[in-house]
Amino acid sequence: MNTNSNEAAGGAAKLRTAFCGLDFANPIIVPAGVHGRDGDVMAEVGRSGVGGTCTKTIVSQPANDVLPCFSSVNSGMVNSVFGSDKSSEYWFTEGIKRAKEGGAKIIANLAGFTPEEAASLAESAVNCGADMIMLPTHCPHMGEILMAMFPGMNFPEPSLTDVAPMQASVRMIKEVVDVPVVVKLSGTYAHITKEWSIGVKESGADGIACADALGPALSIDVRTGQPALGGPRGVGGLTGPAIMPITLRMTLDVAMMSGLPVIGIGGVTTADDVLQYVMAGATLVGVCTAGHMKGLEEYQRLIESLAKRMDALGISSLDDVRGLTIRRIEARKADGKVAVTERIIPRVKTENCTRCGACERVCAYEAIAVAVAVAGQNAAAIDLDSCIGCGLCVSVCRFDALEQEYY
Repeated sequence: MNTNSNEAAGGAAKLRTAFCGLDFANPIIVPAGVHGRDGDVMAEVGRSGVGGTCTKTIVSQPANDVLPCFSSVNSGMVNSVFGSDKSSEYWFTEGIKRAKEGGAKIIANLAGFTPEEAASLAESAVNCGADMIMLPTHCPHMGEILMAMFPGMNFPEPSLTDVAPMQASVRMIKEVVDVPVVVKLSGTYAHITKEWSIGVKESGADGIACADALGPALSIDVRTGQPALGGPRGVGGLTGPAIMPITLRMTLDVAMMSGLPVIGIGGVTTADDVLQYVMAGATLVGVCTAGHMKGLEEYQRLIESLAKRMDALGISSLDDVRGLTIRRIEARKADGKVAVTERIIPRVKTENCTRCGACERVCAYEAIAVAVAVAGQNAAAIDLDSCIGCGLCVSVCRFDALEQEYY
């Protein structure tokens, strides 16, 4: 075997991930979305090398999307997509079987109007080869649009704090399937993550995915004043990098509070994003909007860059860093460093500084400068009297030229 083959094999080995008793080639999965619209597309996604792919939400009575249903916004996308537009019969006779040809684990994302219906869908999905069941909990635009499309439907918006319907569905699904059942929390639960984490654990679910889109969200076309999306108010769910700081925090909370295996989802575009979710406690990491916006090749690029980034950081296994941030938080508490107020001035690593000026531009205290006019300066210079140690300059430096350790 040549060197490149050895490196590839080593990279593949370090990415292998176990979740709820299932072996995944790597931690990257593709959650419910456009790349789960049919079995053939899912097979193609599987061949890109991802560990798992999800179907779009399988329902008993598919409904057409209200158009337009996608709009790009700063650092993300808003969408008003419903579940799968294909019948459950399609998924259970050919869709899932075709999806499995791609080699990735197949996750059946499904929803029923009643717990009994959800259990029936889950049983059929497993009978035709699904490796896992994922149960979504809340779609921020669904109720409004369905009530507008079907005035007599009487589709009330669910109470965000009512976990009982989810628990009933999980319990009935667990009675009829022998594969892992994962509950996917909505980003709308950002302020009640604890309640949902406890509720899911009490339901008997095997894991938690966190999180679905935030919303309702709105984008407006300033040329016309029209909402960018279809529907009564043109609202949808917000996905992409804009939501990652929130869904990452939710993932941390879920991992700390539930003790269940976690799938972190929301805004992933880089290998560092994946590692952040793993450090927050996630075992698998979902990538959806990035693949939608950049194409299928984005999944393979991300997998390859993850292995390289792990090498660069000296990480031999994802198990070594899983939950690392939780351990760091616990250490802060033990060391009495939960509210540090004494400033630490960043140290400039002159050998790394390119004098790009990013640090100077973001410093509202005018405490850092890179101008050539500064006598003898060949790197950024910090005014010790003006700097308050806020850390922003360190976070924007792309060349590891600023160092600051509070903990």
